[in-house]
Amino acid sequence: PEDNAIIISVESGMSSQYIRDLSVNVKRGMRSKAEKGWFPNIPPIGYLNSKTRDKGNETILVDEERFKIVRKMWDLMLTGTYTLPQVLKIATNEWGLTTPNRKKLGGKPVSISYVYLMFSNEFYTGTFKYGGKMYQGKHEPMITRDEFDKVQIILGKKGKPRAKTYSFPFTG
Repeated sequence: PEDNAIIISVESGMSSQYIRDLSVNVKRGMRSKAEKGWFPNIPPIGYLNSKTRDKGNETILVDEERFKIVRKMWDLMLTGTYTLPQVLKIATNEWGLTTPNRKKLGGKPVSISYVYLMFSNEFYTGTFKYGGKMYQGKHEPMITRDEFDKVQIILGKKGKPRAKTYSFPFTG
Protein backbone atom coordinates (compact mmCIF):
# COMPACT_ATOMS: atom_id res chain seq x y z
CA PRO A 1 0.00 0.00 0.00
CA GLU A 2 0.94 3.63 -0.40
CA ASP A 3 1.41 4.25 3.33
CA ASN A 4 4.49 1.93 3.45
CA ALA A 5 6.64 4.22 1.26
CA ILE A 6 8.45 5.68 4.28
CA ILE A 7 9.24 2.25 5.70
CA ILE A 8 10.58 1.06 2.33
CA SER A 9 12.79 4.16 2.08
CA VAL A 10 14.22 3.57 5.57
CA GLU A 11 14.91 -0.12 4.86
CA SER A 12 16.53 0.73 1.53
CA GLY A 13 18.78 3.28 3.24
CA MET A 14 19.76 0.74 5.91
CA SER A 15 20.67 -1.89 3.34
CA SER A 16 22.74 0.63 1.35
CA GLN A 17 24.62 1.63 4.50
CA TYR A 18 25.27 -2.03 5.35
CA ILE A 19 26.82 -2.59 1.89
CA ARG A 20 29.01 0.52 2.24
CA ASP A 21 30.23 -0.56 5.70
CA LEU A 22 30.92 -4.09 4.45
CA SER A 23 32.95 -2.72 1.54
CA VAL A 24 35.07 -0.57 3.87
CA ASN A 25 35.70 -3.51 6.23
CA VAL A 26 36.71 -5.88 3.41
CA LYS A 27 39.12 -3.32 1.93
CA ARG A 28 40.62 -2.71 5.37
CA GLY A 29 41.13 -6.44 5.90
CA MET A 30 42.76 -6.93 2.51
CA ARG A 31 45.06 -3.93 3.05
CA SER A 32 46.00 -5.33 6.48
CA LYS A 33 46.84 -8.69 4.94
CA ALA A 34 49.04 -6.98 2.33
CA GLU A 35 50.85 -5.02 5.04
CA LYS A 36 51.59 -8.29 6.83
CA GLY A 37 53.31 -9.52 3.63
CA TRP A 38 50.64 -11.87 2.24
CA PHE A 39 49.11 -11.29 -1.18
CA PRO A 40 45.35 -10.79 -0.60
CA ASN A 41 44.23 -12.48 -3.79
CA ILE A 42 44.76 -15.67 -5.81
CA PRO A 43 48.52 -16.06 -6.30
CA PRO A 44 49.96 -16.62 -9.79
CA ILE A 45 50.80 -20.05 -11.17
CA GLY A 46 53.52 -21.77 -9.17
CA TYR A 47 52.03 -20.73 -5.83
CA LEU A 48 48.92 -21.70 -3.87
CA ASN A 49 46.94 -20.25 -0.98
CA SER A 50 47.06 -22.48 2.08
CA LYS A 51 43.65 -23.63 3.23
CA THR A 52 44.74 -24.77 6.68
CA ARG A 53 44.20 -21.47 8.50
CA ASP A 54 41.15 -19.31 9.18
CA LYS A 55 39.49 -17.52 6.28
CA GLY A 56 41.38 -14.30 5.56
CA ASN A 57 44.56 -15.58 7.22
CA GLU A 58 45.77 -17.90 4.47
CA THR A 59 49.46 -17.90 3.68
CA ILE A 60 51.04 -18.50 0.29
CA LEU A 61 52.77 -21.81 -0.29
CA VAL A 62 54.86 -23.19 -3.11
CA ASP A 63 52.86 -25.34 -5.54
CA GLU A 64 54.98 -28.50 -5.58
CA GLU A 65 53.61 -29.56 -8.96
CA ARG A 66 54.12 -26.30 -10.88
CA PHE A 67 56.83 -24.30 -9.08
CA LYS A 68 59.75 -26.14 -10.69
CA ILE A 69 58.17 -26.00 -14.15
CA VAL A 70 57.61 -22.25 -13.92
CA ARG A 71 61.20 -21.78 -12.70
CA LYS A 72 62.43 -23.75 -15.74
CA MET A 73 60.36 -21.42 -17.93
CA TRP A 74 62.13 -18.42 -16.37
CA ASP A 75 65.49 -20.13 -17.02
CA LEU A 76 64.59 -20.67 -20.69
CA MET A 77 63.63 -17.00 -21.05
CA LEU A 78 66.85 -15.91 -19.36
CA THR A 79 68.92 -17.70 -22.01
CA GLY A 80 67.53 -15.28 -24.58
CA THR A 81 67.40 -17.97 -27.28
CA TYR A 82 63.73 -18.89 -26.90
CA THR A 83 60.70 -16.82 -27.77
CA LEU A 84 57.76 -16.73 -25.41
CA PRO A 85 55.57 -19.01 -27.58
CA GLN A 86 58.43 -21.53 -27.76
CA VAL A 87 58.78 -21.51 -23.97
CA LEU A 88 55.03 -22.08 -23.59
CA LYS A 89 55.08 -24.93 -26.11
CA ILE A 90 57.95 -26.68 -24.29
CA ALA A 91 56.30 -26.19 -20.89
CA THR A 92 52.93 -27.48 -22.09
CA ASN A 93 53.97 -30.36 -24.35
CA GLU A 94 57.14 -31.65 -22.69
CA TRP A 95 56.73 -30.71 -19.03
CA GLY A 96 52.92 -30.97 -18.78
CA LEU A 97 52.16 -27.49 -17.40
CA THR A 98 48.45 -26.93 -16.73
CA THR A 99 46.47 -24.42 -14.71
CA PRO A 100 45.79 -25.29 -11.05
CA ASN A 101 42.50 -27.01 -10.31
CA ARG A 102 39.95 -24.72 -8.69
CA LYS A 103 36.28 -25.38 -7.87
CA LYS A 104 34.98 -25.12 -11.42
CA LEU A 105 38.05 -24.41 -13.55
CA GLY A 106 41.54 -25.75 -13.97
CA GLY A 107 43.56 -28.54 -15.48
CA LYS A 108 43.72 -26.76 -18.85
CA PRO A 109 46.82 -25.63 -20.77
CA VAL A 110 48.09 -22.16 -19.91
CA SER A 111 47.26 -19.45 -22.46
CA ILE A 112 49.88 -17.33 -24.20
CA SER A 113 48.41 -14.13 -22.76
CA TYR A 114 48.76 -15.53 -19.23
CA VAL A 115 52.42 -16.35 -19.89
CA TYR A 116 53.04 -12.75 -20.96
CA LEU A 117 51.45 -11.62 -17.68
CA MET A 118 53.46 -14.20 -15.77
CA PHE A 119 56.78 -12.90 -17.11
CA SER A 120 55.85 -9.33 -16.19
CA ASN A 121 54.58 -10.16 -12.68
CA GLU A 122 56.86 -8.94 -9.88
CA PHE A 123 55.28 -11.44 -7.48
CA TYR A 124 57.91 -13.97 -8.52
CA THR A 125 60.68 -11.71 -7.10
CA GLY A 126 59.19 -11.77 -3.60
CA THR A 127 57.36 -8.45 -3.84
CA PHE A 128 53.85 -7.61 -4.97
CA LYS A 129 51.79 -4.57 -5.84
CA TYR A 130 48.44 -4.05 -4.16
CA GLY A 131 46.38 -0.89 -4.12
CA GLY A 132 49.07 1.06 -5.95
CA LYS A 133 51.75 0.26 -3.35
CA MET A 134 54.61 -2.23 -3.41
CA TYR A 135 54.84 -4.67 -0.52
CA GLN A 136 57.58 -7.09 0.49
CA GLY A 137 55.98 -10.52 0.49
CA LYS A 138 56.66 -13.34 2.94
CA HIS A 139 56.34 -15.99 0.23
CA GLU A 140 59.37 -17.78 -1.20
CA PRO A 141 60.75 -15.83 -4.19
CA MET A 142 61.28 -17.77 -7.40
CA ILE A 143 63.72 -15.38 -9.11
CA THR A 144 65.96 -12.46 -8.24
CA ARG A 145 65.28 -8.85 -9.16
CA ASP A 146 68.18 -8.91 -11.67
CA GLU A 147 66.71 -11.94 -13.43
CA PHE A 148 63.34 -10.20 -13.58
CA ASP A 149 64.89 -7.06 -15.09
CA LYS A 150 66.77 -9.12 -17.67
CA VAL A 151 63.56 -10.85 -18.81
CA GLN A 152 61.80 -7.48 -19.04
CA ILE A 153 64.55 -6.25 -21.36
CA ILE A 154 64.28 -9.46 -23.43
CA LEU A 155 60.52 -8.92 -23.72
CA GLY A 156 61.11 -5.32 -24.80
CA LYS A 157 59.62 -3.80 -21.66
CA LYS A 158 61.18 -1.39 -19.25
CA GLY A 159 63.63 -3.03 -16.88
CA LYS A 160 65.25 -1.26 -13.97
CA PRO A 161 64.71 2.52 -14.15
CA ARG A 162 67.87 4.25 -15.21
CA ALA A 163 68.92 7.89 -14.95
CA LYS A 164 68.17 9.79 -18.14
CA THR A 165 70.89 12.00 -19.50
CA TYR A 166 70.39 14.18 -22.51
CA SER A 167 73.02 15.85 -24.65
CA PHE A 168 71.74 19.05 -26.18
CA PRO A 169 73.85 21.18 -28.51
CA PHE A 170 75.12 24.56 -27.31
CA THR A 171 74.51 23.87 -23.61
CA GLY A 172 78.09 24.61 -22.68
